[in-house]
Amino acid sequence: MSLHTRIDVHQHFVPQGYRDEVHTCVGDNPDGAGALPLWSVDAALQLMAEQGIVSSLLSISTPGVHFGDDQRAATLARHVNEAGARLVTDHPGRFGLFASLPVPAIDLTLAEIRYAFDELHADGVSLLTHTHGVYLGDAVLDPVFDELDRRGATVFIHPTSPACHQQTSFGYPRAMIEFIFDTTRAVSHLILSGTLQRCPNLKIIVPHCGGALPSVAARLAFVSRLIPASAARQIDTAAELRRLYYDVAGFVTEGTLGGLLDIVAPGQLLYGSDWPFTPTPLIGDLAGKLDALPQLDAAAKEAMWSGNARRLFPRLGRRSGPGL
Repeated sequence: MSLHTRIDVHQHFVPQGYRDEVHTCVGDNPDGAGALPLWSVDAALQLMAEQGIVSSLLSISTPGVHFGDDQRAATLARHVNEAGARLVTDHPGRFGLFASLPVPAIDLTLAEIRYAFDELHADGVSLLTHTHGVYLGDAVLDPVFDELDRRGATVFIHPTSPACHQQTSFGYPRAMIEFIFDTTRAVSHLILSGTLQRCPNLKIIVPHCGGALPSVAARLAFVSRLIPASAARQIDTAAELRRLYYDVAGFVTEGTLGGLLDIVAPGQLLYGSDWPFTPTPLIGDLAGKLDALPQLDAAAKEAMWSGNARRLFPRLGRRSGPGL
């Protein structure tokens, strides 16, 4: 792989105002994993230079922006989106932005979609798997998905602690196991609810090699056809899974990638670092192991590192400025 060509679709930013709000509303142990990691734009650019990342798509990670008060969530979403847009402007070509939305407050969310795309020129939006138990695919979110579909938007999904984590996590950090299954839960509901079928113009990015979706894909297809009087019986779940994009952030093994390639073509793979939640020393190690996996030929690997992302985000991935 040639250096300075990667496009990172799964990189987070943690502006100070956001960190303060999380501390005030959630405390210093969101998702059971300790305080939010340190972040600065200089550290982000240094990581990108060291790892050959020419452009990164920035998003706010879990716990998101909605901590119980709709208006406060809308204010926080506006704050982080404007902070992200300034990074995009100040570093041309280096950063893109997935805007945060104050779901499930529908009217406020629709207003932020308009502002994010029409004023800030965001590259897409980031949605958590659920907010206060309202999962992606819930009918209450239909106006949001319909508007995103009308715009042909790209939606980056990120897991969070599931609504039942108090009973299922056994006190372990939720990122270890629960995130994988909450991604699977949310995407399955997006498919079986008919949301994706109704919204053919959406481009969806699923993180962490699809969570457990490769393992449950056949079961999803089979059992959904047995549900009495359900519209899900008419949905081609395999086709819906094939149309999604999948980032390869995290601990990708030969078995993990093989399972993913059983349900999707290499043209749907995207590189993601998950920095700064994945510690800096691990980023290069994980990328090296990913590049050594045998399932992809050289052309498919180049597409994964950057080519597939260039199709989604054509303004990114160009060399510009120092530090490359």
